[in-house]
Amino acid sequence: MDTAVLFDLDDTLVDLQYARRHGLRVVQEILPELKPVPLEELELVHDKVLRANYLRMFDDGLSDEEAGREHMRGICRYYQLDTNAAAEAADGYLRALQANWRLVPGVEALLEALRGQMKIGVVTNGRALEQRDKLEFFDLLPLDVLAISEEVGALKPDPVIFQYAFEGLGVRKATMIGDSWENDILGATGIGMDAIWLNRYRRTCPDPSLAVEIGGFEPVENILQMLKCRC
Repeated sequence: MDTAVLFDLDDTLVDLQYARRHGLRVVQEILPELKPVPLEELELVHDKVLRANYLRMFDDGLSDEEAGREHMRGICRYYQLDTNAAAEAADGYLRALQANWRLVPGVEALLEALRGQMKIGVVTNGRALEQRDKLEFFDLLPLDVLAISEEVGALKPDPVIFQYAFEGLGVRKATMIGDSWENDILGATGIGMDAIWLNRYRRTCPDPSLAVEIGGFEPVENILQMLKCRC
């Protein structure tokens, strides 16, 4: 096999948004001042806080528990709420998140169809233990290459992490599939890889010339044909 497909993990293989929405609803129950806030708005604030704290998790050596509570304190500060209940909210969020993990529809069938035809890898930002736990939980291992930012020492869209994955595959050509335009599409095309943008929420495509756009992985036959044509 001299071709490969690389996947992002969160919100590409694993349906993080589905699980996160369940977690944020629990947060609204624990912090009733947030009940009037639309869930879509709370998601955006949560994203903003996560991005702001992301490097701190590594630079300051925060544990997963400490990081989760700091994320929740950030939400409280954004809405000018008392942070005393942040720890309870963070714990409730995490329990709900873990109880509602699921794969993005079509992933199992697609991976099953790809195995034996192309090499398969994952390129993901995040903590190594957390990301490996997800892969094991959904029985997505083994992979031909696994590039996790904490282990590689580079965050998407840094070309270093994509180069690491590509070289680890030892193939002629690889296609990256991901939901983040900045991290996945720009990162992959920046080193000359093909890219497919998973746009499940109908966002406006920044540049159709850079990547093929799909709305999901079903029907699987269409995705397989697309990948074969790009090889």
